[in-house]
Amino acid sequence: MVASILDIVTLAVILLIAIWLHEYSHAYVSYKLWDPTPKLQWRLTTNPLKHIDIIWFLMIFLIWFWWWKPVQINPSYYKNPLKWELLVALAWPAMNLVLAIAWIFLLIFSSNIIGLDFQNIKIIVDEVRLTWSVIWSYFLLRFFILFSMLNIGLAIFNMIPVAPLDGFSIIKMVFPKFANMIRPYTQYITLWFLILLFSRWPFSSFLSWTREILFRWIFTFFSSIFY
Repeated sequence: MVASILDIVTLAVILLIAIWLHEYSHAYVSYKLWDPTPKLQWRLTTNPLKHIDIIWFLMIFLIWFWWWKPVQINPSYYKNPLKWELLVALAWPAMNLVLAIAWIFLLIFSSNIIGLDFQNIKIIVDEVRLTWSVIWSYFLLRFFILFSMLNIGLAIFNMIPVAPLDGFSIIKMVFPKFANMIRPYTQYITLWFLILLFSRWPFSSFLSWTREILFRWIFTFFSSIFY
């Protein structure tokens, strides 16, 4: 019970930070590219409450799933709409990777102090079940790992080329005619995508596998420098 409650709270805190910075990065980059829309809609702010959909945020505690309140942009203000919209779309995955690497540095620094290697750290994620005797020993390390892995997962997830995810901007950039052709059907595509996501379709396992591989690679790369 302690572990479950702690996991949910940890997930909520991580998603609160990730979604807040996600939407703010979109708003900031779009505004810097001469689009006033985010500022006019009060989204050009570091106040996390302006970027969070409260109902969806509470869903984290009920169904362990979330969604967010997208920042609205107007590409007609851009000098090069397709390329600049893609730049805005890439702002969040870039932010996720920066956050993941930053927390991996914290993980390396902390594990170095207490003398843990990568195998021990993996045990904390895969095998340690938090109890009263180990909560305070491993909570911070586990938080660093989950924060890093979740941000890597969000970066991968958001690059899936399905609207309204930012990966759809890549489709619009590379295959504009195809994107215009399917635009009227994006809401149905999104619905089926969510159904597949909730049904534990095999790609969910693929996303988890990819996330862990990237985490291992980044951690191994930087730990080989600092260990």
